[in-house]
Amino acid sequence: MKYLSKHLLPEEVTLKRALLTLWPAYRNVFLFGFFTNLMLLAPSWYMLEVYDRVINSRNVTTLLMLTLLVVFIYLIMEALDWIRRKMLYSAAIEVEHVLQEKLFEAAFAAKLKTPEFNSQQVFADFAIIKSSLHSSALLGLIDLPFAAIFLLVIFLIHPALGLLATLGLVAQVTITLTNQYRVAPQMEEANQHAVEAQRYFSSLTQKAEVVQAMGMLAPIEKKWLVAQQAFLHKQAQASELASKSAATSKLLQTLQSSLILGLACYLVINGELANGGAMMIIASILAARVLAPLVQLVTQWKQLTQAKEAYFRLERLLQNMNVRTVGMNLPPPTGEISVENVSYALPTSGNPSKTANEVFLKNIGFKLNAGEVLVIAGPSASGKTTLSKILVGITSPTSGKVRFGGVDAYAWDKNTLGQHIGYMSQEVELMDGTVAENITRFGGISGKGDEEKLAAVIDLLGLQELIAKLPQGLESPIGTDGAFLSGGQRQLIGLARAVYGTPKIVILDEPNANLDPVGEKNLQHMVAKLKQQGTSFIIISHLQNVVAIADYLMVMMQGQVLRLGRPAEVMASMQAAPVTETNIKVAQA
Repeated sequence: MKYLSKHLLPEEVTLKRALLTLWPAYRNVFLFGFFTNLMLLAPSWYMLEVYDRVINSRNVTTLLMLTLLVVFIYLIMEALDWIRRKMLYSAAIEVEHVLQEKLFEAAFAAKLKTPEFNSQQVFADFAIIKSSLHSSALLGLIDLPFAAIFLLVIFLIHPALGLLATLGLVAQVTITLTNQYRVAPQMEEANQHAVEAQRYFSSLTQKAEVVQAMGMLAPIEKKWLVAQQAFLHKQAQASELASKSAATSKLLQTLQSSLILGLACYLVINGELANGGAMMIIASILAARVLAPLVQLVTQWKQLTQAKEAYFRLERLLQNMNVRTVGMNLPPPTGEISVENVSYALPTSGNPSKTANEVFLKNIGFKLNAGEVLVIAGPSASGKTTLSKILVGITSPTSGKVRFGGVDAYAWDKNTLGQHIGYMSQEVELMDGTVAENITRFGGISGKGDEEKLAAVIDLLGLQELIAKLPQGLESPIGTDGAFLSGGQRQLIGLARAVYGTPKIVILDEPNANLDPVGEKNLQHMVAKLKQQGTSFIIISHLQNVVAIADYLMVMMQGQVLRLGRPAEVMASMQAAPVTETNIKVAQA
C-alpha cells in the first residue's frame, strides 16, 4: 500500500481520493507503455530489414541475427506489458485494502439507517471498480496519447496519409461518443431493475419458511420475474447497441489499414512518397495502431459504463454516510440513565424536513439510578421497541436526549460504549458462528480474564445443561440466525451475550418470550445478581414475575407514558382507573 498509505489517513479515505493517489502507479504504467508501443514497430522493422538486407545479400547470418534481435524485442515487449498489468493489478489491490473497511462500515451504517438498503450492491459495485482498475479498457485509456504520436509520424511520412488517418480517428471517436450516449441510459435503467430484483429476492429468502409453508412461492416468483425480465430486456438492448458499435469499430480499423496502404501505394506509383515501399508498409501499420486504443475502449465500453455508475454510487454513499463518527473519550458509564423528553417520528416520504402525522414516541421521560430496574409494559404498537432502540443508539430520537451518567449517549464513542451496554432485541438476532463467539460478542477468548467472564455468565444463567447437550459444546455452530437452536436456546444465548462482561446498562425486549419456567427463574436470578453489582435494567415485558423484580413500572400507550412509578402503585392505579381510548385522547390533549 505504498501509494495510498503515504497520502491518506484512514479517516480521510474516500473513493475519489483513493483513486487519485494511484497517479504514481499509473504514471509508471504510462512510461512503460511508451516503450511497449515503440516496440510494436518491431514487426515492420524486421520485415523491412529482411527485404532490404537479406533478400538482396542472401546472407543467412544476417537473417539469423535479425531474427534473434526481433525475438529479443518481442520478449522485452511482453515482459514490459506483463509488468504494466501487474502494476495495475497491484494498484487495484491497494485500493481494496484501503477502502474495504470503510465500505463495510458505510454499508453497515446505511443498512442501520435504512433497512431496505441493498448492502450487497455496495460490494458488487466495488468488485466492478476493482476489476476495471486493471482491465484492458483502462490500458486503452492510458495508451490513447500514443495514438496521437503515431498520427504525427504518419503526417511526417505524408500529409495525405495523415489526413486519411485523422478522418478514421474522427469516425472512431464519433462511434465511441455515440455508443456512450445510447448505451449509458440503457445500462443505468438495467442496473436499477437488477438492484430491485436482487433486493426483492434477498428479502424473500429471509422469509423462505413462511413462503414455502403457505404456498406463496408461485405468485411471489411472478413479482420477482417482472423486475428480472425488465433488467434482462434493458441489458439486452444495451448489449446489442454496444456490440454494433464494437463491430463497426473493428471494421473501421481493418478498413483504415487497407485504405492507408492503398493511398500510400498510389503515392509511391506517382513518386510522391519518400523511401517508397518501406514507408508505405510503416504507414499502414501505424494507422492500425492509431485506432487500436479506441477500438479497445469501444469493445470494453460496457465494463467502463458499469464502473462509472458503480463509482458514483459508492462515492455518494461514502460522502453521505457519517461512517466513523469519533465520539468523546469518556469514562465508563455508572449505570445512571436519564431520558429527557424523547420523541420520535418518521420523516414524510419525499420530504425529510417534515414529519409524518403518526408520531411513534411523544415526550418520554424517566430517570434510573445505578442498580435500578425499570419494566416497561403496554399493548402492541405502543412504542416500546422503538424506545429500546433509541436507548441503545440504534435509532436517533427526533427530539430529546438520552443521557448515561449525565452525558449524551450519542456523544460517546460507540466502540467504547458498546462493551458497557447489554441489549437483546425482540427477535434475539444471533449471528452465524459458534455458541462461544455469540456469547463473547465475537471478541474471542484470548486469556484467563475472558475465560472467567464466559464461565461467570454461563453460571449466572445456568447454561451448563444447555451447553452439555450441544454436539460440540461451546464450539457448536449455531447456523444463520441461530437456525440450529430452539427458540428457548436462542433466547438464553442472547441473554448471555447481553450480560457478558457485566455491562452497566442492559436493555431487554421481551427476554422471557420463549423461556420455560426454569429459564424464567434463571432470568430473575441474573437480574437480581447483576442489580446488586450496580447494573441498571430496562426490561420490556408483560409477565407478573418480571414486574416483581422491578423498582419501577412504566405503562405506555400510543407512544407516550400513561403510568410511571412503583409497581404496586401503578398496578393499583390501573385497576382503579383502567385505560380507555377516551383516557388516552384526554392525556394526549
